[in-house]
Amino acid sequence: MALKSIEYTVAEEGEDQGKVFVITRMSAFDADRWGRHVLHAALAGGYRAPDGDDAAEGMASIAEAGIRIFGMMAPEAADRLLDRLMQCVRIIRDPAHPTPQPVIPADIQEVGTVGLLQMEAMRLHTDFFSGASVFIFLPVAQLLQAVGEDARSAPTSRAPSPA
Repeated sequence: MALKSIEYTVAEEGEDQGKVFVITRMSAFDADRWGRHVLHAALAGGYRAPDGDDAAEGMASIAEAGIRIFGMMAPEAADRLLDRLMQCVRIIRDPAHPTPQPVIPADIQEVGTVGLLQMEAMRLHTDFFSGASVFIFLPVAQLLQAVGEDARSAPTSRAPSPA
């Protein structure tokens, strides 16, 4: 069975508008390892899971933590984790030959596009982790779910990949 993929077409105005990217979910083993590394880097950066009254605030407190999590990490750790996440993204450079290719820096002209692709990749992995949260650390599942919830508010053009 193939890993889940989505197509993302940049809808925002700018030089990247209309570009088509394919984002493919990591394997369960890679995603588990990546999630543990996110947790480790977040804890090393000072993240503490909500407890007591904070946890009672529900998704609002978790979403706030999700938005800030990468900003709390050491820059090198955040870069490594986001670079690994971006390895899930490929581009279709020629619609006449729709074979996804690895993304190179010249493929993306707008800084905002990088963030949108990261949010879409996070969303794809959030869906995966929330279903498997019993198998990984709860804070990682909460953080990734919160990031995915935040990303869900961003405009996208998602289409499931052909099976």
